[in-house]
Amino acid sequence: MFDRIFFERYFLDQVRQFAKQRQASTPLVEFLLDDGTRLFVTSVSQTTENWLAITGHSENGEERFILCPYFSIRRITFSAPSKSAKSTPPGFKLPDGA
Repeated sequence: MFDRIFFERYFLDQVRQFAKQRQASTPLVEFLLDDGTRLFVTSVSQTTENWLAITGHSENGEERFILCPYFSIRRITFSAPSKSAKSTPPGFKLPDGA
């Protein structure tokens, strides 16, 4: 299960490592939520004991700001943006110095 410690200590490092390995300046970070929603996350702005604040885009491209309880996150997937895809969702914005 994901929790505050994961997002505060490990999440950004995992995204950075993936981006470096795949040479992707803005990798795609997808959260699969317990209700089946797929969310393409562009940033994590806050963590609390029970939830995190994220900005992302739904599968249809709608921008969303979500207060998401940790227990609702089932899976996190990283991928490199496809150069051939016509409508690639925005990638994850790594902080400067990534």
